[in-house]
Amino acid sequence: MAQQHPEEVLDFLLYMNRRQYFEAHEVLEGYWHGERIDFYKGLIQVAVALYHLHSGNIAGCRALFTRARELLTPYAPQFRALDVQRVLDYIDDALLRIPNVIEMEREEALALGVHPIDMRLEDGTVLPEEPVVPLDEEGEGDDA
Repeated sequence: MAQQHPEEVLDFLLYMNRRQYFEAHEVLEGYWHGERIDFYKGLIQVAVALYHLHSGNIAGCRALFTRARELLTPYAPQFRALDVQRVLDYIDDALLRIPNVIEMEREEALALGVHPIDMRLEDGTVLPEEPVVPLDEEGEGDDA
């Protein structure tokens, strides 16, 4: 049976699945300011790592994936209906594919074979078709 999940978490997953990593980070960061647990911070860092990867900031990407792994590990294998172990496996695979360099051209970074991760909740919760928490013109959630 599906649980009640914060709208920001559902929006985060929706943005991640749409490959809108900046927006994913923004909407969950607003929620994290009130909830302040490492689980959410780790998810935020996964989004920002992917944002950096897509812009060619390889050093930033590797650092954030590494930190996300540290923050999420205590929540494995599953926390709040998210398969945390699946996310950790994704991070490990990404770190194996991403070279230890400072930066790359965007096209080179995208050619590394780090595929997007589809995010879902394991309790049957259906994600909204559109985000629920509005982001302002600068991409920040209402409570950020």
